[in-house]
Amino acid sequence: MNLTFTLLSVISIWSIAVITPGPSFFITAQTTVMHSRSAGIFVVLGTCTGTVIWSVAGYFGIAYLFIIAPWIYITLKVAGGSYLVYLGIKLMISSYKHGAGPDNPQENSQSLFLSWRNGLMTNLSNPKTAMFITSLFASALPKEPAIFIGMLIVTLMIVISLIWYSFVVFIFSSEKFGDCYNRIQKRVEGFAGIIFVAFGAKLVFENK
Repeated sequence: MNLTFTLLSVISIWSIAVITPGPSFFITAQTTVMHSRSAGIFVVLGTCTGTVIWSVAGYFGIAYLFIIAPWIYITLKVAGGSYLVYLGIKLMISSYKHGAGPDNPQENSQSLFLSWRNGLMTNLSNPKTAMFITSLFASALPKEPAIFIGMLIVTLMIVISLIWYSFVVFIFSSEKFGDCYNRIQKRVEGFAGIIFVAFGAKLVFENK
């Protein structure tokens, strides 16, 4: 299989997957507007760390482990879904509190490590990512790919994630957007919370 075609296939498919709004998008945007650009960047770094883990696992065929030991997949799915539900409930509670009175800037501070951890845990909360990445590798890579091709693809996936989510941070940290967000903060956080709960519940209760 032509290397250029392989790389273009992976870039195209992964780019579409990354820019499609999901939990990682919402946690990046919400952290940026609620805390700071630095906090948002560390969420991005956490997300990219998760991408490293899932992509390397996908390259080595973690999906086959899920098939051989379904209980591992089910355990990860329930744990990940529960974590997303937990984040969603926190967001909805936060939206209620913000609606009750003015914000205290000190209350909006968040450690960079916590931001990184939130990005990482949100990314890792969906084991279907491993299934998707494994399918991507299976369809795009030649039958016996050289290790450098796999590492090159993993690097491309990380770079794409880093570029896109950094762009999200840049947009959501702009002054005009920040002023606009302050006016609709309660509704946005409530909506994001609902999205997280919906994603999490879907993970926990769906059959596949």
